[in-house]
Amino acid sequence: MVEIFIGIGSNKGNRKNNISKAIELLTEKVELIKISKIYKTQPQEGVRGGWFLNGVIMGKTSLTPEMLLKFLQSIEQDLGRPANHKKNSERTIDLDILFYGNKIIEKHNLTIPHPRLDRREFVLKGLMEICPDFVHPNLKKSIKQIWQEFKDANSRKKIGNKRNSQKCS
Repeated sequence: MVEIFIGIGSNKGNRKNNISKAIELLTEKVELIKISKIYKTQPQEGVRGGWFLNGVIMGKTSLTPEMLLKFLQSIEQDLGRPANHKKNSERTIDLDILFYGNKIIEKHNLTIPHPRLDRREFVLKGLMEICPDFVHPNLKKSIKQIWQEFKDANSRKKIGNKRNSQKCS
């Protein structure tokens, strides 16, 4: 059994119910260890639709990474997300493999660790809550370190934006 982390989100339909159903279906092949709080987040990266509910799940599985991906996609389809969904479309459910143990995988249909997790506040918050000492296999930093760098970078952006918005006399 391998320790895995899965990002979960929904911004279409009954979001709470979609997440509950997905978690229930996950238990068929994933032993759940911890589930983060569910966070309400604004759509990012051009995704259409309403606000998301997002969280992170820590579990264990005996599925290979490819089998896990197919299993997660089957749950998405069972809950109404089309297999051929358009990029940036609304999601009844979205399940992303964030980490699969310490594996690094780069294939055309599967990249682990998830390539944008260090830029997504809701993912980092969830990971901080359930496993802050986990070390990102690519970045060689703990979630705690990545979270701190993310917060520091965002506070610098806010300070820069305030300076840029001040009127000159």
